[in-house]
Amino acid sequence: RDSRKLLPHTSSVEMAVRSVVAGAATALVLFGARTFVAAPGATAPSVALRGAAAGAASGEASGAYGSLGAAATAVAFGAAAAVSARGSGRKAKTAAKYTTQKILPALSWIRSGVKASDLAPCQLKAVTLVGNDVLIGKTEAGKLFCVGNLCPHIGTPMSEGADVIGDVIVCPLHGSSFKTTTGELIDWCVSPPIIGPLTGLVVEKKNLLIFECREGGFLGGGDIEVLVDTNAKKAYEADYW
Repeated sequence: RDSRKLLPHTSSVEMAVRSVVAGAATALVLFGARTFVAAPGATAPSVALRGAAAGAASGEASGAYGSLGAAATAVAFGAAAAVSARGSGRKAKTAAKYTTQKILPALSWIRSGVKASDLAPCQLKAVTLVGNDVLIGKTEAGKLFCVGNLCPHIGTPMSEGADVIGDVIVCPLHGSSFKTTTGELIDWCVSPPIIGPLTGLVVEKKNLLIFECREGGFLGGGDIEVLVDTNAKKAYEADYW
């Protein structure tokens, strides 16, 4: 933690403690000043006067103790008020914010920075567009496509070694395959033997996410543009923040 952030709070507490100690010391000094001390060689008062003197001394002491208690109480309340005011002025480090507002999709064509001429058949290129992880590629016939980069099984990045066979893309981890045109599931977790199918049992079968894409520019030849939901990231994080 930054010590500079703790300094103001620590200083206010120290000042409050010092105020309490100073107030108590002042009250004790006042009380000591009012205590009667007999001078050396003075004669003791008579027995008849001792009771009155004792009563007066007792009342005086009671008044002094009362003054001490009142002073200490006042100082303590003042210090507590100062600390409370100092603490209430600080903002909470974390403040939970809840909303029932539903974040609706906002579709927009976003440039990917990738040109169709940069991709050979069966080649893939992963990019992130406004919080959407997409995978742009070409089929064996050279047709442009765009799919979600994460396999719907356990989120394996398809860009880490996926194969394109015809118009089918195959996940590099468990061999799940999908149509690049529709995202339709063809095979689900077929490899490695035994282990792959077992991992597929614990996750519901799903299709691969598909994105519309096109070549930008007046006559084409520009950056590939992908139709994505610009509110996707905000909608996902709304359940957590």
